[in-house]
Amino acid sequence: MASYAPLSRREVETQFMERLRGRYEDAGFRFTLHPRAEQLPDFLGSYLPDALAEKPGRNIVIEVKDRPGPSSDHSLQDIRGLFDGHPDWHLHVAFIGGDPLQSLVLDTAAPELLRSHIEEVRDLRRAGHRRAAFIMAWSLLETALRLREEEAEGRARAPGTLVQTLAMQGYIEPETERRVRGLIDLRNRIVHGDLMAEPTDADIEQVLAAVEETVSVTGG
Repeated sequence: MASYAPLSRREVETQFMERLRGRYEDAGFRFTLHPRAEQLPDFLGSYLPDALAEKPGRNIVIEVKDRPGPSSDHSLQDIRGLFDGHPDWHLHVAFIGGDPLQSLVLDTAAPELLRSHIEEVRDLRRAGHRRAAFIMAWSLLETALRLREEEAEGRARAPGTLVQTLAMQGYIEPETERRVRGLIDLRNRIVHGDLMAEPTDADIEQVLAAVEETVSVTGG
């Protein structure tokens, strides 16, 4: 039986960053790995992110971390503070080891940042990447619940539990619950590798409607 040496930390990071690059470029962004200070706005000071994604009217600074935890949370709080008062610039955080489409961490104090991700999902949909858009929409639905409950780190929830919690807490209407619950099987088939499973534009928009419904009750 052949044996394979584990990837080095550098190789893992390189592969992860290339997946991020593909995601952003598919959505029409110009992606820059390890941008220089002169490529960044003055308000970031000496902070140099891991990557930068840009297109007209939308600028995304990308920070990559090994894993969530108290130490990373502390440093990210300082970084997030740099973006106050600059609505055209956003901080996205991705954790190595996860799917870039599902590993973005959103500041629970900033529902407008969540809404910017919703537009990214629609960019993916318009570009024809419906499967990626559909799965990312589901990840945003989980983020919307964390935002609503003000959980700093949150916990993973199965899709059925996620939808049930949203409904039980009154964050989504019963009709929304029914429609989104009907998409759980499709979501699971895509996540588990069913290449014949293909969401429609309406499926994606239905999940995004649940995201927006959840966010709207925050008053953000």
